[in-house]
Order: sequence, then C-alpha cells, then structure tokens
Amino acid sequence: MKRFLFVLLITGLGSSMVIASGAEDQALKFIQSLLTGKFTEAQLMTSQELKNALDQSNLTLESFWNTLTQQTGNLKQIKRIKSSTEQGYQVVYVGCEFEKTTLDARIVFDKDMKIAGLQFVPYSEARTFKIPLYAKTENFQEVECTIENGQWKLPAILTFPKGDGPFAAVILVHGSGPNDRDETVGSNKPFRDLAWGLATEGIAVLRYDKRTKVYPQECSAMMSTFTVNDETIDDALAAIELLKSFEKIDKQRIFLLGHSLGATLAPRIATRSNELAGIILLAPAARGLYILNAVDQIEYIFSLDGKLDDQERNQVEQMKQQIDRIQNHQLQETEVVLGASKAYWEDLLNYDPIQTAKSLNLPILIMQGARDYQVTAQKDFQMWQNALKERKNVTFKLYPDLNHLFISGSGPSTPYEYEQAGNVDQGVIRDIVMWVGCMIR
Repeated sequence: MKRFLFVLLITGLGSSMVIASGAEDQALKFIQSLLTGKFTEAQLMTSQELKNALDQSNLTLESFWNTLTQQTGNLKQIKRIKSSTEQGYQVVYVGCEFEKTTLDARIVFDKDMKIAGLQFVPYSEARTFKIPLYAKTENFQEVECTIENGQWKLPAILTFPKGDGPFAAVILVHGSGPNDRDETVGSNKPFRDLAWGLATEGIAVLRYDKRTKVYPQECSAMMSTFTVNDETIDDALAAIELLKSFEKIDKQRIFLLGHSLGATLAPRIATRSNELAGIILLAPAARGLYILNAVDQIEYIFSLDGKLDDQERNQVEQMKQQIDRIQNHQLQETEVVLGASKAYWEDLLNYDPIQTAKSLNLPILIMQGARDYQVTAQKDFQMWQNALKERKNVTFKLYPDLNHLFISGSGPSTPYEYEQAGNVDQGVIRDIVMWVGCMIR
C-alpha cells in the first residue's frame, strides 16, 4: 500500500555519489524556511513541477509542513546532511530530528537547482540490513539478471539453492510506490528476507527493481494513461517468462508471491498466465480500489496521540471527498488525485480481487499480520476469509504479532515501527515452504 506515514511523494528516484555542496546549502535553507514559517521563501526554491503536484493534492508547503509536524512533533535539530546523484538528479538527504522521531528530508533538485521532489522517509545514518538468523548463505547463491519487457529493462536477481535442481521458484511482486528489489523500508528489506529464507530451504526466488523506481520520469510522463498494468502486472508477467529460461527452475512449480498491492493484483496477474502453480498473497487489500484503505490508515495514525484535532479532521474529510470523486467518475482526464490519474483509479474501480480469485483454479495461500494497520485483519482478511472459506484450495494464515512488513512486534503498530531494523518472521518462511512443498502441478 502507499505509505501514508509522513511521506508526500512528489517524485521518486534512487542510489549514491557525492555532489556539490551548493545543493546541500540550498536544501538546508529550504528546511530552515519551513521551520521558521517562511513558506513564501521556501516556495521560491521549488520547481513548477512540485508546485503543480502540491496543487493537485490540495496541499501547500504550509499545510504539508503542519500535517507532518502534527505527527512528528516540532523539529529539534538537523543531525546531518548527505548528498547523492540518483538517476541523473542531485538529491540531498537532510536528517531531521523531531520530538517524536527522526526522519530524512529527501530533496530532489532539477537541472535549474529548483526543488522538484520532496519526501520525508525513515532516517538512517547507514541503513544496515540485519541478516535473519534463518538465512544460511552457504546454502544458496545469487545471479544478477534483467527482466526485459519492451522498452523497460529492470535489474533483477535470482536467488537459488546450491545443487542440481530443478527447484520450485517464487517471483516476488512489490507493494505500491517506487520499490527496489528488496522492498526496502528504512533498514528493513522484507523481500531479501523472503528470498534468503526460502532459498535456504530449497526454493528459488526472483526479485527485481520496480519500473517506477528504475524509470520514474518516464512513468511520470505517462501519468494520464498509467495503470497497474504499467506499474506492476506487465512486468510480473515478464518476470515469469524470464524465470522459465533458467535450467535449474522446475517449470511446473513457479509461484507468484505478492505483497500489499502486489498481493491485491496477484489474482489478476494469474488470469493472464498459464505458467503459475499457485499464488501467495501477503496482506492483500480486499477491494481493487485500495485507496479506500487510506482513510482508515490516516485516521488510525492521527489517533495515536489520543486525539483528533480540527486540522486532522479537515484532512480526513478532504481525502474522503477525493475518494468520492474517484468512485463517482468525476475526475478530469489530466487530473491527478491522491497520487494517480483518472485512468489509474478507474481501472482499479473495475477490478474485484476477491471475485477474480474465485474464478481461479489455482491453489492460493493468504497471509496476514494481525498488527497491520494498512491492510487489516478485521476488515480485509475477514472479507477474504468470508468469500473463500469454502474453497479447499485456499489456505489462510493469521499471525498475531506481525505488522504490514510481516515483522514481529508488540502493541499497536505505528509508522515509527518501520524505522526499526527487523526481519520477516521465521514462521512466515516456514509456512510458505510447507505450502509450496505440498503443491505438485
């Protein structure tokens, strides 16, 4: 799902290399202008692209900053500044220590040194991946490869057990947003956990960088026609074809594992392929128009401090109004609402993941964390269970202590939890291994 923590996604990119200090100075000045309420001054530093994106989201820099600090508390200090070059753009990360949490302001500069992209993402001095105890690296090896789908070429990696094979294989399909092959969130890499855990137990795994991460500008230019076919489905189908080309892969036991949006779309992907032996859904939304979950998410986040003030109520109401416009087919052809166009949302309005799953003869494994506030056990998982409980080829697994990333924790889950390094729970790995082991096509 789109993470509504403190992230305003205007543009997305991705990697690392030192750049001129002028960008760092400009980024620091921008943050200081927001901190001191000099929003007009900050506005002068932004590009027309960012101004348009804010307008389309019914936001100003002032309202964005106020919403952010309502969730994080006031900015206390700047911890550090670091720079990179990502997809040809200059990007500066400003470490911001707020009263409740520490975040990175990710500031993207265009060729004119105007700020074209702004995000607040989980902070880390050096994002160190915590290797799960269940991953035995001596049991598997990895090979770099490329998923080719017309003009799109996506870097990928196949993790496969040592030995002759042939091995059952799983393709990992990301949630929404410009995810890398590991589906990295802060110091967490749930897709790497899955790949290494499953390969340790004899199952090959293919994972890849998402099209919106590798080609952000090209995807942005397609906004008016861009749908989940472009974002997810077509590339997942290309990944299936690539996987079939490896000699050590058992062509009769290829499975597709989707997380969040990837899980929601997995039944639709399966209707377009005859190559799958089954599908695995981790935290699937019950409705194709997954943005419906966003209202519950933002109300939940706002309620974490025990109160809902007038500004927060107004933001929730504005989101409800935008969703109503989507559902009532009121968007203009070129309009962007809640991060996507009319074509994107109306495509999902016509998609029912549960009914599509019902039409499949494939085995399905549906997994859900009970502490997940983005896709909930109380609503989404229950809807899947009620609709498919009579199907003998559908297996349900609910994990009381797991969040949306399938990482264990206690108490109510919060956005801040994603900043803490953890690993996909070993029970999830074990259950997937057992389920795949029972599937003979």
